[in-house]
Amino acid sequence: MADSPETGYMVGAGDIIEVISFQHEELSGSFQVSENGVIAYPLIGQVEAAGRTVADISAELERLLEKDFFVDVQLSVKVREHRSQPVVVLGEVRRPGTVFLNGTTMLTDLIAEAGGLAAGAGPNIELRRVGAEETLVFSTEKVRTGEEGRDIEIQVGDVVSVSSKQLFFITGEISSPGQYDISRGLTLMRAVSQAGGCSKFASKIIEIHRDVGGEKVIETHNLGDIRKGKAEDPAILADDVLIVRRRFF
Repeated sequence: MADSPETGYMVGAGDIIEVISFQHEELSGSFQVSENGVIAYPLIGQVEAAGRTVADISAELERLLEKDFFVDVQLSVKVREHRSQPVVVLGEVRRPGTVFLNGTTMLTDLIAEAGGLAAGAGPNIELRRVGAEETLVFSTEKVRTGEEGRDIEIQVGDVVSVSSKQLFFITGEISSPGQYDISRGLTLMRAVSQAGGCSKFASKIIEIHRDVGGEKVIETHNLGDIRKGKAEDPAILADDVLIVRRRFF
């Protein structure tokens, strides 16, 4: 009889399964599935395990034992260590590294398995899949709240990466100067709004100080032109410094 939590899991090479027999102690033990997908079991020898559920393995062992050795054998089989279905979680989680799947696992489940999001988690979570041309991108906040990721099933070989928190700085004639998180698609107008808007002494000119290839670049933008649609609302990048200039009367 197989343990119910393992019902849908397909055993693979590297997994360690545990067999318990309350009738015949010599039949109990832990067995690692070889690269060829088999386990070496007492009395029987090699038994195919890879590609089977623990229920299938239990039934096969009982059948073979009852065929030549015992009557009415009852076994409990479970996976003691999952080692056959690795995925990788990188970036801002509490326990980055390799995680072994132990059944149907959604993106939200995987993040939890990796210890949850770290304090430095940024705005995006990327999922790269073997053979896929595009990288899937999810909002970290929506994954945190369960709005995204609950219906994304993780597959063997997936690489999930949680971005680091990205910040911009804003100072000058702004209501709440300081540093702020960069959300997905943040633009200059939204950054000004995020910092509480311009003060009554602010001019329409805002400078963006940016490091490009080790050189300091200063961009000058006119908020009035952006509001009127005469100029593009530029994207804000990590470590940008925004300076709202004072209006001269």
